[in-house]
Amino acid sequence: MNDRIFSLLLICLGSIVSTSAQAVIVEDLYTIELPVADQTTSLRLEVFSEAFRQVIIKVSGSDDALRSPAFERPVEKSARYVKQFRYVVRMDDGVDGFASDRLFLKIDFDQQLVENLLRENNFPIWGRERPGSLLIISYDVNETIRLVSGDTTPRMIDLLDKAALRLGVPVLFPLMDLEDIALLNIADIVSRQYGNIATLADRYSPDVLVIGQIVGRSGQGWSGDWEVQFTDQVFKWEYRNASKQAVVDQVMEHLARILALEYALDDHRRSGQSLLMSVSSMNNIGSLVSVQRYLGALNVVDSVRVTLISDDVVTYELKLRNDAEALQRLIELGEVLEQEELPQVYAQSDSQTQTVLSYSYIDRGTSN
Repeated sequence: MNDRIFSLLLICLGSIVSTSAQAVIVEDLYTIELPVADQTTSLRLEVFSEAFRQVIIKVSGSDDALRSPAFERPVEKSARYVKQFRYVVRMDDGVDGFASDRLFLKIDFDQQLVENLLRENNFPIWGRERPGSLLIISYDVNETIRLVSGDTTPRMIDLLDKAALRLGVPVLFPLMDLEDIALLNIADIVSRQYGNIATLADRYSPDVLVIGQIVGRSGQGWSGDWEVQFTDQVFKWEYRNASKQAVVDQVMEHLARILALEYALDDHRRSGQSLLMSVSSMNNIGSLVSVQRYLGALNVVDSVRVTLISDDVVTYELKLRNDAEALQRLIELGEVLEQEELPQVYAQSDSQTQTVLSYSYIDRGTSN
């Protein structure tokens, strides 16, 4: 694969992207399903290794760990990380476009074993709650240009969706209904008319905005011209390849890597810090339990327990794997808690401090 990434720039945003959180809970991070020709043991072990590679990439956000010598033996002995597996038969579109029954091997890996392996080797872990990305892309094939959407380019949507699913990157596309059409046209993407693009993005309130062009020319191959915007940052790059599939795979792999740099938890930053969090608007025991489960499910949190209940305010003690800043960043992605004021730091002794975070509960449903 000829990788021609011309630039990766990190600069301040010239246009403002909506900061409304559209985080998505990515289920089945530790489950991989791959097609198989038979149910023999030798093939099953081969598929275990390939599935294990995919899980490591999906959970860490990149293939960096797989390049480490420390992962050579785990890949070879991937069966020890398998929690359970089963064979399933489902309809699948073959290379000829006709659907037929096909055998798949569905593998569930042990989350604790996989995360321990990554932590022991100082590689990041990207949790289930991930930012939602809006993809605004023009698709130019021999100068026939369309905007990528479910109605106009269903095959391209399918390619992008499959690549995103493989990497655990939540994506959405413009509906391109009458309202969208009134806000944006293809020329706006090609010429980077940020005002019109930002107006369209405001309708969807994504955490991440991806602006791109996929261009294909007979006899010349394919190219992608990309720009990713989030949290006052912009990343730009270009990529060329003979294969359209390679261009699609590359943008999703690069997007996953960029987002993991921001949101995945690096084990070398492990702090073991404890802090208190007071949460208001807790009107019943269900709210208390929901928030406790939500906090406990965040990768940055090692443990959580209730220390005080006073009227509609519940105070939790949290032991963290990483720092408080990482915790706040993850909470900002969700729609469960809203920060009420800046963190308060109190000196308990000459050598110890206590951080207190203040949030209010948003009763819109939580993740378990």
